[in-house]
Amino acid sequence: MTRGSLQLRLTAALVVVVAIGLAALALAMHDAAEAAIRGQHDRALLGRARALAALVEYDEAYEFELAGAVAAGLGTADIYFEVWDPDHRVIARSPSLGAGDLPRPTGAYLDVTLPDGRDGRLVVQRFPAFTEHADEPPTGLVTLVLAEDVVARDGSLATVRRWSWTLGGVTLALVALVTALTVRRGLRPLARLAGAIDAIDPAKPGARLPADARPAELDVVARKLDELLTRLDASVARERRFTADVSHELRTPLAGLRTLLDVTARRERTGDDYRAALTEAGGIVVRLGALVDDLLQLARLDAGHVPVARAPVALRALVDACWAPHADAAAARGLRFDNRVADDVVVDTDRDKLRVVIANLLGNAAEYTEDGGWIAADASDALLDVTDSGPPIPPADLERIFERLWRAEAARTGGVHAGIGLSLARTLCEALGYALTAATLDGGAVRFRITARGRSASPG
Repeated sequence: MTRGSLQLRLTAALVVVVAIGLAALALAMHDAAEAAIRGQHDRALLGRARALAALVEYDEAYEFELAGAVAAGLGTADIYFEVWDPDHRVIARSPSLGAGDLPRPTGAYLDVTLPDGRDGRLVVQRFPAFTEHADEPPTGLVTLVLAEDVVARDGSLATVRRWSWTLGGVTLALVALVTALTVRRGLRPLARLAGAIDAIDPAKPGARLPADARPAELDVVARKLDELLTRLDASVARERRFTADVSHELRTPLAGLRTLLDVTARRERTGDDYRAALTEAGGIVVRLGALVDDLLQLARLDAGHVPVARAPVALRALVDACWAPHADAAAARGLRFDNRVADDVVVDTDRDKLRVVIANLLGNAAEYTEDGGWIAADASDALLDVTDSGPPIPPADLERIFERLWRAEAARTGGVHAGIGLSLARTLCEALGYALTAATLDGGAVRFRITARGRSASPG
């Protein structure tokens, strides 16, 4: 059990709470026992004082039967008493007092120091003297003071105090031991969960925490950890697939470039042949550079290192600028392009990043729309719709086309292809606060839609 551990903190907290409770109980019991012992001692002292008072008589003068006091055991060296008449004249005093006097307090009881230096307790009794033969009873009250040591009483109090703290300490030690064992046992499921987490091998995906019996509090944690493991497995799988796809994407053009250079270098060629080979090689390098740039931009977006500089952007003009590089190739395939975005539509966004998004969507449509088809851009129902006449995208592929370097089977034979472009377009949209979705419409047309989150296109 290490310092600062949960087990130590719980045990310490429970022990402190119990210790406070035990201390309060011990103090209460001690106070009650002390009050009982003191009360019992005072009652015994008062009883002896009343016995002495019964020995005072008046018969033309005050008399005190000292022999009766001695016979009753009240004249020993441990007991001090003194009796005064109403005129404050001494009637009698105990032999142990000698010629000294005891104080006469106004109250009934008083803690005093006895003539021999010991601690004592004093009781006062005021009463009329017993009269049997006097013709005229006396007026006023006789005062009797009785004092004795408190050794026995204080010894009893010390015993009660000692046993109170001893029993409290033993009880606290037992409570601490039981609490530590209980907390340790209660935390065993947490230890088992920690062991199961520690046993997970990062190199072996699919590991999950055991679904054994565990407290409801840990069940929530375990389920969340399982969800996290599921997401991590999916992320690792995507990264591995992404790495393999990047390797494939780079290997193919590099192999073509190497083959081109090898064939060109096998024999002497004319200047036109060299220029043609260099032009073809340059095209491959351009495609490689574009792929690397896209990958680099995706990495920066994932890391959150791409700032967004917003400014008013005329949407129709931006769509026309993004279509221009594809216009000639699309016209050669008989594709018709219709820019239906109104001239006054202006959006507040980052022009360069939105240009990359629109260029990828239009480039994707220009490359994979069937010959003789049509492509349209519209901003009436969303921030921007890019729709083409098809071929349609299978429903199962509508979300996967945005995965990085994912290819549908049909793409390898001329169908839908979504490598880096669509993934980059969606990531850029998210950075701009937009959402990019794809849908296959009735009739087989394919629509890519950009919708604003909290922002909408508005007339300029």
